[in-house]
Formats: sequence, structure tokens, C-alpha cells
Amino acid sequence: MTDWPAGTFMSRIGDLAASRLLSLAPPRHLPANQVLIAQGDEDEQVMLLGPPEDEPGDAACVKVTSVLRNGTEAMFGIRLRGDLVGELSMFRDTPAIATVTSCSALSVRVFSHPVFESFLEEHPEAWRALLAMVGERLEWADRHRAEFVGYEVEARLARVLVDLAERHGTTTPLGTDLGVRLSHTDLGKLIGARTDAVGNAIRRFRSEGLLVSSYRNVVIVDMERLNGVYENA
Repeated sequence: MTDWPAGTFMSRIGDLAASRLLSLAPPRHLPANQVLIAQGDEDEQVMLLGPPEDEPGDAACVKVTSVLRNGTEAMFGIRLRGDLVGELSMFRDTPAIATVTSCSALSVRVFSHPVFESFLEEHPEAWRALLAMVGERLEWADRHRAEFVGYEVEARLARVLVDLAERHGTTTPLGTDLGVRLSHTDLGKLIGARTDAVGNAIRRFRSEGLLVSSYRNVVIVDMERLNGVYENA
């Protein structure tokens, strides 16, 4: 079976349920910067993210964003292969509240609501996995809303970098690679900060030996000290 990243929907269900779900729709291979779901869409479908063609171990990252009434774009989170997107539309009779865009090449399997609901009924452990995943996302969102009020940019950025590395990171000779490719603008949308403020914080972290970075790439060199920026704020 595919080695799904920890914490994703597919990592929470058994091999039988995983095989059944994969059999219900063929993969569609998409490039980076492709919109999977647009804010306001009324399509009744759930999507399962998968690896890009011929690269089964790739992170297959997508970002979930929403344009607010004043025109500001906020980022709700990052999803990886093994994650679902569009699942909340099964429980709400309203258009999509966010846009889902690929930030790397990936594959996607698309299920209509009746097909996915039937799968959940056949596999109760999949229902439990879905509820656990939704609960964790709500908890993550609540914590970040509180941090927007209580912490400055550097502390918020340190927290989200550590969080991403713990969720998606991979070990390298230099340290822990973040596991996802995000620009300073993307990180700013994720923590509610301007791009220049994120750039200043990254430069400080780099000068203090907490991380190394290049275009859309961050490797955390000292996880404990970087986490301390948040813990000691």
C-alpha cells in the first residue's frame, strides 16, 4: 500500500478501505498552479489528493485560500497527498468558501457526494477518520486565530514553521526540510502578515542560525530554538 503522510485521511483508514476508495475514481494528473476548487463553486464533489505521476513520494501540496470582503486574501491551510478537499460541502448547502490551488504537481481523484457518502457508510472507520480530521482542522484554525491577537509576526511565523515541519517535514543533512514549498507571500497569508514582515523575520532566523532558506524552500536547522521564539514570546 501507498505510504500516506501521517495525519492525512488516508493514513487514518485501513488498507481495505483505502483500496476501495482508490478504486472508485481514476487519478487525474495536474500541474502546479492549477485551481481544483474555486471560491463560490457549487459542484458537489470531494477530492482526494495523490502523488504526481511517476513521483509517488512527492508531497503533492495544495493551498486553501479565501478572498475576504475587503479584497484581502487569507490562507486557511496546506493539504498534502492523502488529504481530502471539498469534504465540508457535503454538510453545507452553500457554495465553496475557499479556493484550492496546487502548489506542486499532483494527482486528484474526484468523487460525487453520493459516491463518497456511500463509501463512508460501507466503512465506518472512514467516518471516524473524517470527523477526526475535521476536528483537528478546526482546532488548528481556532489556535491560529488566537495567536493573531496575542503574538507578533516573528512568534507567529516561528510557530507555523515548526508546525509545518512537524506535520510534513523530512530529515536532511542540514536539518528538517519544511516538506512544502511556500513563498514569503504564502507564509504571510497563512499567519496574517505582510510579505515584507515575513521576509524580515526569515532573515533574522537565518542570521541566528535557526534555519536556511532559498526560493520557496526552508530547512529548519535548530527546531528547539525556533520553537523557543514562540514559546518565549
